[in-house]
Amino acid sequence: MEPLFEPLVPSQFADLFQDTELLSHLIATLVLLVSVLAIRYVALRFIRRALPSNDKLRLRWSSQIRGLSYAILAFGLLTIWAAELQTLAVSFVVLAMAIVWATKETIACIQGAVYRVSANAFEVGDRIALSSVRGDVIDAGLLSTLVLEVGQGHQRTGRTISIPNSMLMTEPVLNESLAGEYMLHLMTIPVDRSEDLAAMERKALAAAREACAEFIDDVRRPMAARYRRHGLIPPVVDPRVTYQFVDKNTVNILLRIPTPSRLERQVEQRVLRAVLDVPKDRDTLPPPAQ
Repeated sequence: MEPLFEPLVPSQFADLFQDTELLSHLIATLVLLVSVLAIRYVALRFIRRALPSNDKLRLRWSSQIRGLSYAILAFGLLTIWAAELQTLAVSFVVLAMAIVWATKETIACIQGAVYRVSANAFEVGDRIALSSVRGDVIDAGLLSTLVLEVGQGHQRTGRTISIPNSMLMTEPVLNESLAGEYMLHLMTIPVDRSEDLAAMERKALAAAREACAEFIDDVRRPMAARYRRHGLIPPVVDPRVTYQFVDKNTVNILLRIPTPSRLERQVEQRVLRAVLDVPKDRDTLPPPAQ
C-alpha cells in the first residue's frame, strides 16, 4: 500500500533554492531587516543614555527614530520586491480592492497620521483633549497616538490610552500646549451675588499674582514667540478676572492665570486656598524649566 503523502526528499528541497533571483531577494530582505533593527536599537540606546527619562526631547527623538525605521524598512522591501509586486498587482486587482475594504480602518488611521503631521496638530509632549480623552502625548505613531491620561483636578491617573489616528479625521483636537511649556489656565470660582464681589476679585488677583510671581517673566517671551509663529497676536499674560452669570443668586468669577503646563493643578490649589483662607499646602511649586 502506497503512503498518502510522499515525503519531501532533500533533492526536492534543494530545488527551491535554485532560483538565484528569489534567493538574492530573500538574502537582501534578511540583511535589510537585521540592519534596520540593529541601527534602531543603537540609536534608541544612545538617546536613553544621553537624555534624561523625563525629557520631552527624548520622547520626541525616540518616536521619530521608530517611525523612520519603519519607513526605511517599508521603502527597502518595496524596492527589493518591486518586480514581484508589480506582477502580483496586475493579477490581484480584485483581491487588492477586498484588502482595501477590509483594512479601511487602518487606512483611516494612516490618513489621520498624515493629517496630524501636515496640520501640525500636536507633538510628543503636548497636552491634548480628543473626544472624552485628555492627556499628555508620549508617542505618536502611524496607526495610533499614546497618551498619559489626565483626569479631574488636572492630575495624571497613571493610565495610558491608545487613540486610533482615525479619530483625528472625525473629532476636533484641542491642543493645550500652544504656548509650549506654559499655558493660560482658566479657573472658575462660583460666588453668591450677595458677597462683596470687588473684595473677592482683589483677593483672587492678589493670590494669582503671588502664585505666578516666580515664573511670570519666563512666560511672556516664549508665549509671545509661539503665538507669533502661528500668526496670532500674543495675549496679555498677567492674571485677569471676568464675570459670568449663572443664575439670579450666583456669579462665576473667571480667573485667568499663566502657569507651567504641568503645574496648573498646584497653581489652582494655591489660589483657591488663598481665596478661601485655607492654610497653605506644604507642597511648594518646583522652579520653572529654563
